[in-house]
Amino acid sequence: MNNDGTLQTLAMNQNLLIRTDAIDALNLYEQSSTSMKALLRDMGTTSADYTDSQIRIQSLSLSVIKFRNTLDYLISRTLGKRKLQSLTIQNRNVLRLLLYETKWLNTDLEELLAFYPDVTFQDKKILREAIAIDVETTFLQMPEINRLSLLYSHPTFLVKTLLDNMKRGETIELMNANNQKRTYYVRPNRLQENTDTILKSIEDVELEQIPDVPEVARVVHGIDSIIKSNSFQEGLILIQDLASVLTVKSLGPQPGEKIWDSCAAPGMKTQLIAEMMKGQGTIIATDVYGDRVRAAADRAQFLRADQIQWLQADATKPMVLDADKILIDAPCTSTGILQVYPSFKWRLNKKTLFALMTIQNKLLDGIITAYQDKPGTEIVFSTCSILPHEGESQIDSVMERHDIELIEPFPFGDTGYPKFKCSKYVKRLFPHKHNTSGFFIAKLRIKQ
Repeated sequence: MNNDGTLQTLAMNQNLLIRTDAIDALNLYEQSSTSMKALLRDMGTTSADYTDSQIRIQSLSLSVIKFRNTLDYLISRTLGKRKLQSLTIQNRNVLRLLLYETKWLNTDLEELLAFYPDVTFQDKKILREAIAIDVETTFLQMPEINRLSLLYSHPTFLVKTLLDNMKRGETIELMNANNQKRTYYVRPNRLQENTDTILKSIEDVELEQIPDVPEVARVVHGIDSIIKSNSFQEGLILIQDLASVLTVKSLGPQPGEKIWDSCAAPGMKTQLIAEMMKGQGTIIATDVYGDRVRAAADRAQFLRADQIQWLQADATKPMVLDADKILIDAPCTSTGILQVYPSFKWRLNKKTLFALMTIQNKLLDGIITAYQDKPGTEIVFSTCSILPHEGESQIDSVMERHDIELIEPFPFGDTGYPKFKCSKYVKRLFPHKHNTSGFFIAKLRIKQ
């Protein structure tokens, strides 16, 4: 065989393996409660040594999850009386992946079939019928919530919630942004020496400074070069979303203060608190899970955040009773990071939401009650969520039960969703407007 033939064979085998691994990941996702991102990491397809194959496997798998309800609807339309769940897991995911590649990526079906050797005649018939469906026309007669759910691949509960709190056009912009790639932000680790100019030293990277937050830069292109760089591997450069940085800026830790980060793991916000305190004062970082505390403490040591004291503790029953400022970065549905974790939208249900809301409520109640005799104590409550249930609703509720006042957080982003009492005093950040994760930030103070 000549060189051209050998290369063609290698390319064919590589393409076969990419689809096989992507389908394996999708099969595992259906049989577990783990996010697709975590499954891919466990499979070794998102390691720091990015290869073309790994990137492709990750892209295909996450994209199928991202558009899953729309793919399933189109496939179901071709099955007649059969249900999608009557197909094997393998069969379902082969059809989903093939349909995504043909209808979303506009790849010719006949070309793709070479990389899917086990596709049956019946599967091909299903795919051709699904590809031929005119989405816009088919969805036109549906109720609006169902139509938008399928057009933008979001669960109906999330679509309804957004429409109840945002204008229709903005809801569509947000859902569309959730289906795009995330924006990366980087900052130097100022706990290390001589890092102020280190971002400029990395080749093949274009950065854009954020005027309101000059210590942070948006990565225009070159995130792979940053991740591969020695500076990143050595902890001199950190990747942290702008919304996360703004949460800490809203807390405003000062040298000499005592800060309690109550739900601290994995510790990125805690590390930034340490930077802002410049080695002066006390930082207590707690988390309810011991393994997360140990991992965060190890990471903090690596980043030279030696000032942080790590403890395993349940913040709903406060052990730290003399902090000047407290950060409650509460557990939430993570609907603000659907760009990175699209599987979270399909894991969302009312039972999970209510359970998380209960934890958030207990955190606020427990901490505010413990500090009710310490006027002037400032508390920042944040969630990586676009749901008002985990933001404005929680703050309105806690304001009715406790003698606290609201302070405006760092002046960046939008005010809260309308119709809530706290709306003009809290902040919301969105991927479609601010190029950040979806975030809610409120700043409270125990009244004098």
